[in-house]
Amino acid sequence: MAISEPTTLATDYILGTLSGVFGVLLLQHNRSPRQRAVTLWAAALLAAAAGSFVGGTYHGFPSALGARAPTVWTLTTISMGLASFLLLAAALTAAFSGRWRTWLLGLAAIKLCIYVVWMLGHDEFRYVIYDYGSTLAILLMLIAAGQTHGASGHRALIASGILVSIAAAVVQQSGFRLHQHFNHNDLMHVVQMGGVWLLFKGGAGLRDKR
Repeated sequence: MAISEPTTLATDYILGTLSGVFGVLLLQHNRSPRQRAVTLWAAALLAAAAGSFVGGTYHGFPSALGARAPTVWTLTTISMGLASFLLLAAALTAAFSGRWRTWLLGLAAIKLCIYVVWMLGHDEFRYVIYDYGSTLAILLMLIAAGQTHGASGHRALIASGILVSIAAAVVQQSGFRLHQHFNHNDLMHVVQMGGVWLLFKGGAGLRDKR
């Protein structure tokens, strides 16, 4: 079976593996007292892992997928939208309680629904970046305002992860390539690996707002 974009497939799969491993580690270490924010953060990493694996398959085996390729790509974009929602839900859980949390989580769910409906009719990756970018911007504002609760140093780690993720998105949209077999998508995946590690370390320190 011929591989169309081997480097993109490989870097996507590596990114997916890292995200998946970090998500599982968070779930394993999130014990008594269990923090809902950490569980949601771990779920976000697992959703991102799914998106990376499906996206890598789309880039690597378009001929084998045939008519199923558009469906596979849609699954990729929706997985990333779910990851975006779960990250936002985790941050809101660590920053708010009571009615504020309920209302804000409801708005986040509405944002996800709008995104999913939109992506069912559009396939440009820039919309994934718009959705993910808006979530990162909200997270960065919460961090800057000192709103999230957690262990010492979690805000700096999350903020660093957000900035690296933004840099990865900029690289992807720039179209820059280091080599004909190492394009903007491949470079984005490599940069995002560092972002995922930082988000993992920072997310482990989140604590629910009581």
